[in-house]
Amino acid sequence: MKKSTRLMLALAASVVALPVLANERVILSAEGIAAHAAGVPSLGRPRVRAAAPNSAGPKVVGTSVYPGTPGANPFRAYPPSCAADPLPDNWQASTPIYSAPVSLYATNEARSQYYFETVQITVWRIACSSSGAATTYNPGGLFNAMTLVRFDRASQYDHDRDIFPTMPQMLAQQGTGALAAVRMAVEPNTVISDTVFDTPIYDSTTFVLENLPYTGSTYFTFSDAFTLGVNPNIGTGVTPIIVPDYAPTQSTFPDAFALLPLDGYAAAQWVGGSRSEGLLVQVTEQPQTDGSTVRQVVFDLLTKDTNGDPLWLVGNAAFPVGTTSLTINTNYLGNQLALNPWGTAKIELVDCNHLDVTFTPNAQLPSPIASFSGLTTYERLFNANGMLCE
Repeated sequence: MKKSTRLMLALAASVVALPVLANERVILSAEGIAAHAAGVPSLGRPRVRAAAPNSAGPKVVGTSVYPGTPGANPFRAYPPSCAADPLPDNWQASTPIYSAPVSLYATNEARSQYYFETVQITVWRIACSSSGAATTYNPGGLFNAMTLVRFDRASQYDHDRDIFPTMPQMLAQQGTGALAAVRMAVEPNTVISDTVFDTPIYDSTTFVLENLPYTGSTYFTFSDAFTLGVNPNIGTGVTPIIVPDYAPTQSTFPDAFALLPLDGYAAAQWVGGSRSEGLLVQVTEQPQTDGSTVRQVVFDLLTKDTNGDPLWLVGNAAFPVGTTSLTINTNYLGNQLALNPWGTAKIELVDCNHLDVTFTPNAQLPSPIASFSGLTTYERLFNANGMLCE
């Protein structure tokens, strides 16, 4: 039996589960140090491999000349339209949450000091657009969510770079499957971004749970029930955090039933209405001299007048980030494309596939200009390349 194997077995036999106390930082035992070092190879420490004598030259170049084009991650775990950087850093207003204190291996930059540090790990979900379509990450077409994981250091240790905990091995189990690795990204809508085992955690940080994009990796549907396993590899075993199905109600996840903010994902071709209309919505950005950016909706509705001939209603309106309902002054195109006041159109994005428009015409519009009012729901015709909204 190899010496390293005997050492690991001896250590495993002597391991005693450690009590986890709030805001705890204690010196790590020699056994804990060895268990951490032997448990999982550190991916955070670079290793240099010397060239073999008489070795061949550098590897030949590949075949890809150009970078990839915009597109959604095929291994995605939530709608790409759900969130962008930065991730939220406050889970306290969210319900429900699933949390546990976990004792993590901690050290210094030189790896010459060894400690335990207790970190609070919290799992919660944020609501995403749920259009009812079946997807890989939601085969039943139920409610969509993004699953976040927060590592909170104690306030007296947060931002401490002299002694810091390191990333544990993050695993998940779903159904009868085995524990398997998950990807912990600090930025959403990425493909390979990951925070690997043994990476320093200087600051309290939010991660989004993602699937690994490699052949043979387990694919998780994080809106369904799963168990998150935290394995620091310091002899304390795996800490399970049980996360049930995402089943939102008005009281637990009101955002799941709220309108979506107007942004670039609302830009699309929409169709519908009793008049078989086509609606083009564009969302633009206009840089200002003070460095800020103004967003604007450009509204183009192709409908018909009372004679059955084409009638264009057009308009535009600026809006602040986060707006969910916008009223636009609209005009109809007359002779030589003259703009004539028609009324207003209030737009609201119900979900990624449905746009509500409430029309209010001016009184006494001239014939044959159509005068219609009330709510019309339009359905998305196409998604923009690289701006997939689900």
